[in-house]
This record gives sequence, structure tokens and C-alpha cells, in this order.
Amino acid sequence: MSLAGLTVPVPTLFDAGGELDPDKNVRFVHDLSEQGIDHVFVLGSLGEFPLLRDEERSRLLSAVLGTVPRGVDVWVGCGAPSTRQAVRYAVEAERAGAAALVAVPPYFLHPTPAGIDRYYRAIRAATTVPVLGYNIPSFVGYALDPRQLHALFRDGVIAGAKDTAGSLASISSMLRDRPEGFAVLPGDDALVSDAIAAGAVGGIMGFANLVPRLCVALVAAARAGSVARAAELQGLVNALGDAVRAGPFPAVDKFLAFQLRGAEVGYRSPYDALRPDEEKAVLARLEPLRARLRPYLED
Repeated sequence: MSLAGLTVPVPTLFDAGGELDPDKNVRFVHDLSEQGIDHVFVLGSLGEFPLLRDEERSRLLSAVLGTVPRGVDVWVGCGAPSTRQAVRYAVEAERAGAAALVAVPPYFLHPTPAGIDRYYRAIRAATTVPVLGYNIPSFVGYALDPRQLHALFRDGVIAGAKDTAGSLASISSMLRDRPEGFAVLPGDDALVSDAIAAGAVGGIMGFANLVPRLCVALVAAARAGSVARAAELQGLVNALGDAVRAGPFPAVDKFLAFQLRGAEVGYRSPYDALRPDEEKAVLARLEPLRARLRPYLED
């Protein structure tokens, strides 16, 4: 399968009491999938995966994976603090119909490089769909070594990596000396056009939950080598990033998905809905952008 194009890491949505709402998640993913995106990524960082109990993960995957329109596939996050837990999540995701798995390395405690190697090999041994490493040191507490990821690719363990380290230098280190076919996908919206120009195969963009057609256009322009158009669209994405940064993650993404697309959303403590003062700060940065965003939101 192709890992290229635009992947959208979707939020997990809850009801008014903070319980998982499968129907709300199905509607969100279905509506998003009709906007021209290529892949949906469930249970990533934006999906607040550590908050879900095992049975909730099962219910969410069962509800969502069978509902996406033709032409859009679903990737599932399966990373965990322990190898056994990650393998269990990976097997369950593949059985539910995941087209690919995204595995953040063990977090909180820091394993040795040998432990990380065994972790990814165990996931590979238990599954058949493509596996992506996930470099996000700000959340995990350490960075994955590109050389180790390249070695795992050569051994047929992983298909590539999502890099959300926050810098083009990190993405460049993933691209440098990579084996042919090793897929690199930036997870920072602000770096997508530069990363694709440098050799990334697409982008994993949380902002696509807010303005999906803008992100579709950006990834398409960057992959086509339309430098000026990609730069123009990237500038608008970066301006939207100013509004996103005015509120706490991940609640601000849900708030803006509602503001811009009218999407149903829902929260679970401690990542509650924005306070009135936080809403005011986000909207103050959003309002000057509405006219520029409107063409990408109108039917």
C-alpha cells in the first residue's frame, strides 16, 4: 500500500459526561474522509490514546474502521509503555482492519536501544500490515535514532517513520542516508512543504481536522513541485497555527474543528473544553483569518 499523501490524525470524541461516543467519532471521520484526504490516523497523540481503556479502544476501532469511504484507509496508533501491550494493540488493530500501524516507542521509562529494537521487531512478528516508527521526543522523553530506524527498515521491520520532533533538522536526519523506499512523514504542520521538498512522501497534519481542503491542497502542491503555490498555502497553514497555539492541546483542535467546520466534538478530563478566556484568545487570532480560510470551507 502507499503511505504517501495527506494523513489526518483525528481526535477522539466523548459525550457530555466524558464517555466515549462511537457514533460521534464515526460521523467525524466519515465527514472528514469525504474532503479528499488519503489516510485517517486513529489513536495518535491528538487522539488522546492514553486516555482510553482497552475495551474503549476496541469499541472505537470497531465503529470507525468499517465506515470510511472508498479510497481512504485507516492507520491506528499501537504504541505502549510495554512490548506486550503494544503487540496486543497492534494485533487488535490489524484484525479490526487497520491498513497501517503507527507505533510510538515505549514512553515514561526509557528503554535501551536494544529494547527499542526488540519492541519494534515484536510488533512486526505479530502483524503483516506496514508499521511506522513515531519520533515525538517532547512526549516520549527521548528521540529515536534515524540510523536505528533505517536498520529496522532494511530488515523489513518498519516501513518508515512519522517525525514530530518540531524541527526540519530532525526530518532531514530521517531523510539523510535513508534506504530507498523508507517513507518519512512530517507530523508538524508548519514543516510540511519543506519536508516534502526535501524528500518526505506526504504529511500528517492535525490542522486538516480544521480546514481539510486547505491541507489537501498544500500536500498536493508540494508533491507536484509547485513551489510558489505550496509556499502560499503553507503561509496560511502557519497563520492558522497561531490560533491553534493560543489554546491548550488537544482541546483547542476540537474547539476549532467546531468553529470552522461545525464538527461535533467532546472532551474527557483532564483535557476539558476551553475556558471562556481561552476561547476568547483563540478566536482573537482566528477572526482575521476567516476570509482567507473561507474558500477552503465552502461547499
